Amino acid sequence: MDLQAIAATGWGYVEHAYIGEWELRASGGHTSRANCALPLGDSGMPLPQTLEAVREWFTGRGLSARVQTVDGSALDQAIAELGHAGTDGPALRQSAPLLPALEILRATADPSRNAEITKELPEDYFTVYRRGLGIPEFPAILTTGNAEIAFAVVRGDNGEALCVGRAAVDTRSRHAGIAALGTAEHARRRGLARIVMRDLLAFSAEHGVESAYLEVEEQNVPARALYESLGFRTAHRYHCRLL
Repeated sequence: MDLQAIAATGWGYVEHAYIGEWELRASGGHTSRANCALPLGDSGMPLPQTLEAVREWFTGRGLSARVQTVDGSALDQAIAELGHAGTDGPALRQSAPLLPALEILRATADPSRNAEITKELPEDYFTVYRRGLGIPEFPAILTTGNAEIAFAVVRGDNGEALCVGRAAVDTRSRHAGIAALGTAEHARRRGLARIVMRDLLAFSAEHGVESAYLEVEEQNVPARALYESLGFRTAHRYHCRLL
């Protein structure tokens, strides 16, 4: 099972359907991962007909049609050669052995503070992870998927949420996806993200996970520096081909 397929289990959606082994996801247009076709195997049709079926499905929902592909892969090139040269949402998908990353975090994150771990989406999550604030589809995006979901929150003395994160634990592949990280603006540069990641990875380790993965924008230099310090390395670059 490759990392693209593993990552597909860890991100949610509002609605989905299948064309063969291609999964189509729609979530009101919010996040490309929740609003694209994921080619996880054989569609059962020639590529031109598959792309036309994908386009019809998304158009019927008032959404732009797109296919998530690994940059430079054979499928990516084949779709481009059919006239679909446009792309959006480029990002890096990175992975790391879980236990070494967890040991680094245990040595560097504040041992006097812990994140609150819950399987329910905290009511104040979007006060910190502001990308989802006021968007009705976002709770479904964060709470669905084909993995066990856990949320982490570091709170201040007054109970205010200061830093949040999400783990999608797939016990079949023994991978955990870390996502939806956010820190309140006034609480940044205090090492809170390390606490969130430490406690999410510890939760994942307790469930038999051996590897962690995450997705990060290329231009997000501070986040990439943190992840690389924990042993995360880029498995591939991906984007969405626009149809």
